[in-house]
Amino acid sequence: MPAGKNAPKACRDAHAEAAPELEKNDAPGYDGANDINKESASGSEEASCRGPEIDELRQLLEEARAESESYRDEAARAKADFYNYRTRIERDRSRDRALAAEGAVSALIPVLDNLDRTLRAVTDKDSQLYKGVSMVQRQFFAALQNLGLEVIATDCQFDPSQHEALMADDVEESDDGRILEELHRGYRLGDKVLRAAQVKVGRKKPE
Repeated sequence: MPAGKNAPKACRDAHAEAAPELEKNDAPGYDGANDINKESASGSEEASCRGPEIDELRQLLEEARAESESYRDEAARAKADFYNYRTRIERDRSRDRALAAEGAVSALIPVLDNLDRTLRAVTDKDSQLYKGVSMVQRQFFAALQNLGLEVIATDCQFDPSQHEALMADDVEESDDGRILEELHRGYRLGDKVLRAAQVKVGRKKPE
């Protein structure tokens, strides 16, 4: 019996599948170029199929980048708006506190004036009345100072934004425009003058 018939079936099948390929390769004029061209054509078709997919992915990437940039801009604007809102709220609160303090202090200044008048009217500085009113006046004035009240200085040159001249005396040129006497105390709250100080001002003697 021929040896080929005794070979395992798997080997015979493999030989049978390889035989046509070998016969084709051994055929006259075969140089394998057709197979190479077929493979190249197949690769070109595959690349041409991938081309639109790559373009689509690139477009999706650009759209995602643009959307991300838009979200980043919106977040930055929202952050800026929130900062401006918080700044405006703090400014409004400060203004409201200042207005409330201004109203309270303005209403209480006449009470302080009355305490000052009472002290000036008491002739006996050693009396219990004077000492009691003086203590109340100091405590009351300290409470107003805690609210921001300040006394307008009068030991200086006359300033029309803070002083009101009620009287004037002739003086030497060196004292021209200088405050000579405080007639009525003035007050301010921060930068705002609540009441101008009423004063007597020095005026240069006419020649």
